[in-house]
Amino acid sequence: MSKCKWSSRCGGCVKIDRNINGELAEKTEYIKDVFSNQKDLVDNCIGSYYPYKYRNKVHLAFGELKGKTIIGFFEEGSTRIIDVDSCMLFGDWLTTLIATLREYISRFKIRPYDKITGMGIIRYVHARCIDNKLQLTLVATTENFGGRDWLYNKLKTQYSDVSLYININRRTDRAVLDRKCKYVAGSKYLNFDMCGVKVSISPESFLQVNIPIAEKMYKEAIAMLDIKSDTTVVDLYSGIGITSIMMSRTARQVVSIEESVSAVSNAKAMARLNGVHNIIHLAGKCEDVVSKVEVVGDRVVFVDPARAGLEPSVIDTILSLKPRNIVYMSCNPETCVRDVKLLEGGAYQVSSIKPYNMFAFADHVEILCKLTRID
Repeated sequence: MSKCKWSSRCGGCVKIDRNINGELAEKTEYIKDVFSNQKDLVDNCIGSYYPYKYRNKVHLAFGELKGKTIIGFFEEGSTRIIDVDSCMLFGDWLTTLIATLREYISRFKIRPYDKITGMGIIRYVHARCIDNKLQLTLVATTENFGGRDWLYNKLKTQYSDVSLYININRRTDRAVLDRKCKYVAGSKYLNFDMCGVKVSISPESFLQVNIPIAEKMYKEAIAMLDIKSDTTVVDLYSGIGITSIMMSRTARQVVSIEESVSAVSNAKAMARLNGVHNIIHLAGKCEDVVSKVEVVGDRVVFVDPARAGLEPSVIDTILSLKPRNIVYMSCNPETCVRDVKLLEGGAYQVSSIKPYNMFAFADHVEILCKLTRID
């Protein structure tokens, strides 16, 4: 019998019944296959000592089946909802949350959204929990439903801090959040420490779901960059700026580039919160903004793109900067190896490839790839 009765349906833990060391070995071999020309440079895949309960973010879908409210995950490749009460990839905070949401829906008779008829109110819950601090966003078709004070007060008895938001979503696709989240009650931001950085995020902020592995990757990326006191770091796809703040501790200057205007605003606020003054924040698509960056002296580049990888124009501009080192953090090894081949053609060679098991028991694997300029 499987450790998880839903593993064959939801797709979140397809390897849950495999030995974790076997999974790490399998992912190492996969990266060696992808980087076949540099397979001798691939380290063993790095995982967590305890690979369960690592996810800090969840999207729960709401529905109705035979008059009963169901709360859970979408079945893989389907719009059917799997009714769950817990998950091995999340801490006990999720079990508590689902039970509270069931009570809330029942007590205040809030009808789940029906994708067929378009009727109903509650569609999703978008939630993060870190250090027992909960940030919860109710995603609904309208603001006209009750019980939010009751829900907030109930959650306050279960978590050390609570941040409650609402998001109105009338879209016909499966996007969870639509436009701006509206603050309702509690702490306005989810606040915690990561790699010695004071982090403060809103529901829309991007954050890695596995903080212990993300911390290992960020620290290793900075070690790979080999930042000196006179170095300028160009941080591309910098998100809310955690890596930029970490790099700023050693660097002369960090140029932080991110497309999302809200993420850049978040990054600026976090820089102020951490007392950092040597980061230049630029908003825009990397392919549009990076070509305008003028950097003198010693320089290195860190990139952390989406699954699609780097635009050719971004690669051209990176090469024109002639950085001493390039560190590529990737959630898609297939596009990473494609981009690395282009970077190698510009007088760089791969010196290290490190896989990380960001998503234990799933098929995905993330990597750090270091390229060094050939003098």
